[in-house]
Amino acid sequence: MLHEIVARPSRKLRALHWCNRAVLVISTIFIGEWGLYGVFRCPFVVPFVSCQNCPVMTCPGQLSRLFWGFWGVWLAVALFFGRAFCGWLCPGNLTNRVLALNPFKFGPNPVGVRNYRWAKYLMLAAALLAWFALGQPRVNVPLRVGEFWPSVWLTWEHAFPMWQLRFVLTVGILALGLGILMCWCRFACPFGAALELVRRFTLFRFYKTTECNDCDKCRTVCLMRTRPDEENCTNCGDCVGSCPKDCIRFGLKPRGKE
Repeated sequence: MLHEIVARPSRKLRALHWCNRAVLVISTIFIGEWGLYGVFRCPFVVPFVSCQNCPVMTCPGQLSRLFWGFWGVWLAVALFFGRAFCGWLCPGNLTNRVLALNPFKFGPNPVGVRNYRWAKYLMLAAALLAWFALGQPRVNVPLRVGEFWPSVWLTWEHAFPMWQLRFVLTVGILALGLGILMCWCRFACPFGAALELVRRFTLFRFYKTTECNDCDKCRTVCLMRTRPDEENCTNCGDCVGSCPKDCIRFGLKPRGKE
């Protein structure tokens, strides 16, 4: 049982953490290129969700042309494991973890950062508006199928302002991860916001027992700056072993537990 691992932070605990990193790396190898195409070359306002209509034939997203064949599965899985996709499989998570390794980032949080938790829901609302109300318009013309980076430059030159705005916002917020830990994942990812809404009904999760004394040591070791079963928890397991009172568990959360 996982609570036994918590009680004895040893090789099993280190194995859990290394397993998480290994799965993130393997996932990035398989779907990271799709992520690059989505940010830098996808012709739609909302990337990754209209692969069946995409003219960029070199994009790996062509291998999964049905939206519900990928994102729909993860929305369903979220009912069982919450934001586990974010914590275990998302290339964006690994990218933000790498950015967090730099020595110039702020402390635990710049003043007022927590007040912007609503931003990811605003991004989700904007994505849904573009997808449904505006009909997911194509806002750039993919002119080349050759080398990736020259194609990116031509895409920028010939894109509509809406695409350029989306590009600048995405890259800019990712860059903020150099100073604000996991900035994109915590405050801007629209799919993370959708999973966050589903996470509230998750069956299996890391959670705190009533013995928690709010020392916040789990929050200190968590790059998402949260606590088990609270907003932005991705079930990654980084907090396991950090609690001096051994009150972090994994599984079905008993009723009445806080």
